[in-house]
Amino acid sequence: MVIWLFWVMLWWVCGGCAYQVLLCVIVGLMQRIYFDWNIFSSLKQLKEKSEPYKTIFSIINKNKDKLIFPYSPAHLNDLNRSFNKSEKAKKLTYDDLDFLGNLSGNLCFCEDYKTKTVSPMVRSPRDYFDEQQEQQGIDYFDFENLFLEEDDPAIQKMWQALISLLKSMPSGIDLTQINELPPEYKKVQDLFELTKKENNFLNFMKDISKVLRNPGEYSDVYRYSTNASIKQMKVDTNPENWGDPFDYLDNVLAKAKVGKTFREMMDSTLKQTSKGKPGSRFDHFVNYYISLDTFGFHRDSKLPNLIDDATHSYYGAYCDYFVSNDKRTCAKAKAVYEQMNISTKVCDAKTFPSEFYKLNYIQKDTAKSIFEEIAEVIENSLILLNTVDDELNPSSVHKIDQPVLGFFDRLQITDYGDKLAIYLYKKKSNYSNFMFWIELESLVNKVVAELGVDNQNRDRFCEEDREELNNQNWKGRTWGNQDKFMSLFYGDEPFGFSLQYQVKRNN
Repeated sequence: MVIWLFWVMLWWVCGGCAYQVLLCVIVGLMQRIYFDWNIFSSLKQLKEKSEPYKTIFSIINKNKDKLIFPYSPAHLNDLNRSFNKSEKAKKLTYDDLDFLGNLSGNLCFCEDYKTKTVSPMVRSPRDYFDEQQEQQGIDYFDFENLFLEEDDPAIQKMWQALISLLKSMPSGIDLTQINELPPEYKKVQDLFELTKKENNFLNFMKDISKVLRNPGEYSDVYRYSTNASIKQMKVDTNPENWGDPFDYLDNVLAKAKVGKTFREMMDSTLKQTSKGKPGSRFDHFVNYYISLDTFGFHRDSKLPNLIDDATHSYYGAYCDYFVSNDKRTCAKAKAVYEQMNISTKVCDAKTFPSEFYKLNYIQKDTAKSIFEEIAEVIENSLILLNTVDDELNPSSVHKIDQPVLGFFDRLQITDYGDKLAIYLYKKKSNYSNFMFWIELESLVNKVVAELGVDNQNRDRFCEEDREELNNQNWKGRTWGNQDKFMSLFYGDEPFGFSLQYQVKRNN
């Protein structure tokens, strides 16, 4: 079948149409590089002065059409730490935000905690940061006075009824057990100051809110409590001796007769905190990351750093590379990525350039047509799998060593009898299930360069495309007629963004 298909591909190039053929290209698109803030900061200061930042900045400038460097709310949290220290600090922060915007192209993604998904957006870091500053001016945790100035008396009444209900509910915390904790846990006992005075759910929420508002002040509480647990379970304080941290902690918990593996303990904790509902990707990832730290794996000294680094690592899982100069962050991120089969490459600034080029992510543009590239793959590639699809149509999956169009590393051929389907795609191996419009723009422009304007007389990716994408009603692009056409469209899973080429058989 493969040899016959290769000749069919040659007939396409020559204009022949012996069979109805369907070609779908699943969009792998541009490469995403996620820089921790320490990389962005070093680039700003050293991009023209010293290595490896000169090389990294050169990679960025030479490949602007192939690479994107998105930012996330975690970067804004990093910058927020020093913002209010002085007027000079505010100016420096805004300079950093402008640099972040220039390098990222204002491309951002963030977790929507209602839908439990990460969504891409185009937004100025400065504007996003200012909005966060305005929100911080509100004390979200002043529960009793939250709606005190609300004009609607009905809302005030409802809120006061809720406050009364929370006061009448027990906290669920056994203060007797907390008071009986060993002396090394005294700082944990001090957390529940209001709950000790009156044990109800409202006071418990107020006590917890202190940690949420000022995690830096409670770093020592976190350290004291985890130190005690690590000592009791006889955990090796040098994580370099652990090997696989998940296997190591499984053995530690077995010896401590906990009755659960480390993974089972994490899943159990997540079920309790999510009230039995399935946890989101964010919940699972951050729970694993922070738990590794809690048990002594490359521990952070400060609680705010741990939270921010966990969030950076989570967003890095939506990219091809996560780059950080923090060795502890890299160690925990790499461990969680490996545990969750996330292919995101973890490296620091020194190793990034060599690792980047080693994986051949940047390729020179080729003068070959799409069909010529596919024909070469069919003739020369390794077949990874011969199988059938859900409807028992024969299918084969090919590995592509040199990605077609610089993006696609897999090719699937499915024989439907009266037609063949060819799918080019990038193997999904990280969290990402979305696209920035700039990624789609890259593909549209490549196809336009080969086929010209489409049937709607649209040339390169334009404002109409962006508007339709933002409104989630993008109609795609089509070239040709009912007998022979190519269309670029956004379809349902598993294909997503696809390029379809169809030729009717000549009668």
